[in-house]
Amino acid sequence: MSHRLLLSGIVAIGVVATAMASAGAQPFSETAAGVAVRDAGALAARIRGYHRWTGSTPPPASYCPTMRAGEATLVVLARLANRAIRYRQPGLALELQRMADQLSDALDEEEAINDQANVPHSIYPCPVAQSPHPSRAIILPFVLQRMPACRRKADAARASFDARRALMQQCLRVRGS
Repeated sequence: MSHRLLLSGIVAIGVVATAMASAGAQPFSETAAGVAVRDAGALAARIRGYHRWTGSTPPPASYCPTMRAGEATLVVLARLANRAIRYRQPGLALELQRMADQLSDALDEEEAINDQANVPHSIYPCPVAQSPHPSRAIILPFVLQRMPACRRKADAARASFDARRALMQQCLRVRGS
């Protein structure tokens, strides 16, 4: 009986070792990473385009879906970057993090504008859609002026995703708002 138990234990260890070796040998799918990078670039550009919205009209119809997609894509980029590191592809991990930084910065800037303009949200990150938000026009130039310096500061800190977002939100805060 103990021989069978010992034998099945050795077989189980062999199966696990084989599975681990084959999992380590599987190439990391760069296709998923390429799609995520492309999506993140398009979303970041679209979100930066919302920085021109002064609030004199209700938010654009695509505002909420774009902001939600940006947050979701940011999570995907973080997971893929971690996976690239696990599969020993530091170049790909850096590219994913660079794109995540761009998307995160665009999201943080838009969030800072809305927060400091006291734009009410129906469901975060969606501002109340039926009304204009004229206070955006007041705060917009101040936040946009601070953005390049805040990006340089975050780049110099070489902060992780969450730390970079916290640093950017703090840096973009306009005194008195």
